[in-house]
Amino acid sequence: MQFNGDLLETWKRSVLEIQHICRWITLWDGERYFPEAVPQEVEGQDLYIITAYNPGSEAISDEENDSRDRRLFARICALDSAGMFVSVGSSISGSHKEFGYAIYRVSKHDVDQLAREFGQIGYYKLTSTAMEVFALDQGGNYVKV
Repeated sequence: MQFNGDLLETWKRSVLEIQHICRWITLWDGERYFPEAVPQEVEGQDLYIITAYNPGSEAISDEENDSRDRRLFARICALDSAGMFVSVGSSISGSHKEFGYAIYRVSKHDVDQLAREFGQIGYYKLTSTAMEVFALDQGGNYVKV
């Protein structure tokens, strides 16, 4: 599946949260980015949000999503220097949620490999100033959209 305009708008209108010290922190509310809410341990590095849920944006069972999530967690842990937080991306209404991970101290190449391995058509990148969406293009590369 390719990223289209409707899907991009859905992604941009999502809420992105991470779990930090037993509480949920909103980093993107569907309209605004809150860079001051990014935990200090990220130290100004890019923060990537990726999930293993619903590959290719096709709904699969909760059991399969949970299994894929555990495999993604193990893969991130295998990246020696990576730091991570549990994340959730949801619709503004809260009617749809996908859990994943916000990872840092990794390269874009690492994130591209994870996204490809887990069948994801896109992921989020949070910089010190902006929220960006990277999506799979027709050439099979993840590019900023």
